Amino acid sequence: MITALLADDEPIIIKGLKKLIPWEKHGIRVIGEAWTGRGLLELMEKEEPDLIITDISMPDGSGIDVLKEIGRRGLKTKVIFISAYQEFSYAKDALALGAVDYLVKPIEKGLLLAAVERAIAALEEESEGLRSKSKLAVYEHKDRKTQLEELFDRLLDGDIRREEAEDKLRSLDAGCIHDAYTVLLLESELPAEDTRWGEHEKRLLLFAVGNMAEELVRREGAGIVVRKGDRLCAVVNHPQGTSLTALARDMIRNAAKYLKVNLSVGIGREYTGPEGIKASFRTAAEALSRIFFASEGGGAVLWDGEDADKNGVSEREMTDARQETLQGFLTKDQERLEAGLDILFERTERYAGGSKDKAVMAGYATIVEWVEKLEGFGVSLEQGEAEMQRHLNAMRNARRYEELKGYIRHIAEQIIRRMESAGSGKEAQQLVTVKTYIENHYMENITLEGVASKIYMNPYYFSSFFKKHTHMNFKQYLTEIRMKEAVKLLLQTDLMVYEIAERVGYNNSRQFSDMFKKHFGKLPQEYKAQGGPKA
Repeated sequence: MITALLADDEPIIIKGLKKLIPWEKHGIRVIGEAWTGRGLLELMEKEEPDLIITDISMPDGSGIDVLKEIGRRGLKTKVIFISAYQEFSYAKDALALGAVDYLVKPIEKGLLLAAVERAIAALEEESEGLRSKSKLAVYEHKDRKTQLEELFDRLLDGDIRREEAEDKLRSLDAGCIHDAYTVLLLESELPAEDTRWGEHEKRLLLFAVGNMAEELVRREGAGIVVRKGDRLCAVVNHPQGTSLTALARDMIRNAAKYLKVNLSVGIGREYTGPEGIKASFRTAAEALSRIFFASEGGGAVLWDGEDADKNGVSEREMTDARQETLQGFLTKDQERLEAGLDILFERTERYAGGSKDKAVMAGYATIVEWVEKLEGFGVSLEQGEAEMQRHLNAMRNARRYEELKGYIRHIAEQIIRRMESAGSGKEAQQLVTVKTYIENHYMENITLEGVASKIYMNPYYFSSFFKKHTHMNFKQYLTEIRMKEAVKLLLQTDLMVYEIAERVGYNNSRQFSDMFKKHFGKLPQEYKAQGGPKA
């Protein structure tokens, strides 16, 4: 009598399977039922059934786990998968390599019966002697594919010597006859709004993508696909100088056609010898990290980071770019603002150096500076802590740099509209003029009287006007601006103290040092040596 286990996370499905065909008539006895992947594995270990009919994806495990455990234990158990996901036509072909069949719910009686009969025929062909022999062989030696996967996984991590790796490649007949190795790193992009993709469905997808990719890799020569977290590494052994762009694009095309998902591929640099696989993996990861900056959607083929523009951007250049956009707001000059944003976005991309996190934080810093500076000019944007956190979350959720830029442009449009309404009063316009002048001329010997004349105001009245809007007198405000700039120059440059003093508007370096100590509690040299205010 053939023994069988039925498994599905919906008991009603198991009940329906038991009634669908006459099991006993076909010489099959159902000896157990399971509702989770872990429960099925435990029951399988205990009973060692001849046949398992199971949902491909259940809580605490999947059908793929069942197949792996069967292989690990050397069992000849036959598996029939069932699933509610009929779009996985390619997965069906892939899973059929290790299972009797793959049936889509609702299960048709005729299809189930045909699959069961095939399983019975396969079981009958295997004698008990061959089964025992096969068990012993698997216990003593892992199957060739598992050994290859473990070998290449070690090569990707760089924890195996070249001589040992080459010996194993030869003994396993891996077919790696060429000198060059290149790693392609694959990552699927699932729609954020699609609720179908739980952890089990993602594992099924990875399995299907891996099988598809491995078939294509064999077209180029030798190689294997190894899972790394939520990504897949395709290690390709090929003749030197071979372009793998076409291979990557075929992977992308097949993923979209058969699995209905976008696939991004990072192509690492070509290296000679198996010891170069780790370095190729690293450059493939660098390439894939740049997907955020790709203009197209998922499926972009990216070269390694060493081919990227290395012309970095300094913090000062970022500050200058933000200052230009701020002038666009203050002058309400839409063209100047747009030009400033273009420069800011171009610099942000180079400043980020391929890092999404760095681009997001640069974008957030831009909005923070806009809010603080404009409020300093008397224009309240009503951006509290919760609103600023919302901006940060929105930018973190951007999938592409174009989305991030679009969000910042949207904030800029809101600001310019508020400027047009909030800045229409005469006093607000006067304050903008005064602060802009101070920001641009703090390094000069400017006086209260000179600044007051810029808005044709009596110095005495200007003093009262300025304190009313800034909550500090003119001299305090000017000193604050100069000290902020002095700290930047002190920490970010190698200028001497007397040079910094001249650049921020002090002719006497002793006077500058005294003012600096009064402001920060330390002399400039002490402040720099201790690395800043918290040192």
